[in-house]
Amino acid sequence: MKKILIVDDEQSFLLSLIDMFQEQKEQFTIITALNGKKAIAILDKEPVDLVVTDLKMPEMDGFALLAHMSKATPEVPVIVMTAFGTPEMEDQILELGAFQYIEKPIEFNVLLSKIREGLKAGSKGH
Repeated sequence: MKKILIVDDEQSFLLSLIDMFQEQKEQFTIITALNGKKAIAILDKEPVDLVVTDLKMPEMDGFALLAHMSKATPEVPVIVMTAFGTPEMEDQILELGAFQYIEKPIEFNVLLSKIREGLKAGSKGH
């Protein structure tokens, strides 16, 4: 079973994603964090197969989390999601080592497809 860490400061969004993943519970274990700092604490304790993170969050944003992960866990693919995307931001995210980029509002099937691609690619995204 693959372990996915989803990082977003909107608790209601996290809960809705957890609900959507219920149908996939045979394939995925979902862990959540409300910001990058909490995500790093989780990553330090347990291995995950993929991270899905928002960019705009308090305490530690997605850019800082991505920069940390590119050094500490470069083998873990990261999918970045944001409601505030620009082509420049997408370039910056990919330069920092993100595997994929997705805009909010999220279509669950699109996210699921990108997660499956990321899990297949493994470290190829970094």
